Amino acid sequence: MSSSLLPKTVREQLDARRRAFLWTGEEKCHGSQCLLAWDTVCQTKEHGGLGVKNLEDMNHCLLLKFVHKLHEPSSVPWKQWFFSYSNLLCSTEDTFLHRLLREELGRYRTITHVLVGNGKTTSFWHDRWMLNTTLADTFPVLFSHRTQPAISVQQAVTRPLDSQLQPRLTRSAAAERQVVIDCLANVHLTEEPDSHMLADLKRSPFTSSGAYRLLRQNGEPATDVASLWSLRLPTKVKFFGWLLHHGRLNTRDYLCRRSIRPPSESYCESCAAVVETDEHLFISCPKVSALWNRLETHPLSIDLRRNARIFDDQDSSPRDVIRRTHADIDKWSCRYRPLSAELQAWKTWVASITVTSHLCNSFTF
Repeated sequence: MSSSLLPKTVREQLDARRRAFLWTGEEKCHGSQCLLAWDTVCQTKEHGGLGVKNLEDMNHCLLLKFVHKLHEPSSVPWKQWFFSYSNLLCSTEDTFLHRLLREELGRYRTITHVLVGNGKTTSFWHDRWMLNTTLADTFPVLFSHRTQPAISVQQAVTRPLDSQLQPRLTRSAAAERQVVIDCLANVHLTEEPDSHMLADLKRSPFTSSGAYRLLRQNGEPATDVASLWSLRLPTKVKFFGWLLHHGRLNTRDYLCRRSIRPPSESYCESCAAVVETDEHLFISCPKVSALWNRLETHPLSIDLRRNARIFDDQDSSPRDVIRRTHADIDKWSCRYRPLSAELQAWKTWVASITVTSHLCNSFTF
């Protein structure tokens, strides 16, 4: 993956295996068994996904390491050989390395920012070196009048700007030209080589993992679900909460909407004529809300009791659910030894509720 782009069919076969492992634990799975779109699964945890690597983007980021090495100031023999017959900013040869450079250079420029030194390896129009965007995007009319699209910053600064433009400019292009000239008046080149960094807030050094993080930053962060992963809970409980956040638990309402159950079977087992949605199952159902009032029991215990009622015809009282929570604390305590005192206090409190609560015998699930 760091030397060539994987064929699409290979990526699809690998993704099919990964999807099957995630949703079924087997080698193959049907599309109906996938509770969420694979692209959502591949989003970062900060953006509502699981952080599973997207193979195509990861492949590109590994190839970008080669492009970045071409921009670094080191003069290793293979770079001297490459530059002996090629131009970094404008490559026209039809070799594997040149095709790779042409395919990945645009992607590299979208996630990097350049601290200009001598300006030799920085594209005047296409790199982000003066503003937070490229000059081609900031001044599109003037860019349409350029005569040398692959000119470097060094060439642009040391030559008159008019020599790089069409002799006749439109009124809009002339206005943009004056703005660019004013900006170039503050540019001073040095003897130091250009420094290409990731275009994040910290201006971090280029790495494949950092490039992948920038490529996958789509939309606003999902802070509510992102905070779920920092909780001190078993992974299966956090995964359960992640599915609950996305509305992908197999409630009767969800199964009905997927045509797995008929509409007549979409109602809550305990509440007549009320559809069993996520919100009803964990919040608004009278039996659940009474339990929440006494104890902030985690939703997994409620869901397990609901499944026992539906699939095994076993009723569970609030006392049983609280006992389940008490047992779960014992199971999880080995994971959080530094919090043993807090866990013991919680266990004592939960145990006291099972004895004193008058609600525990008032109804069953």
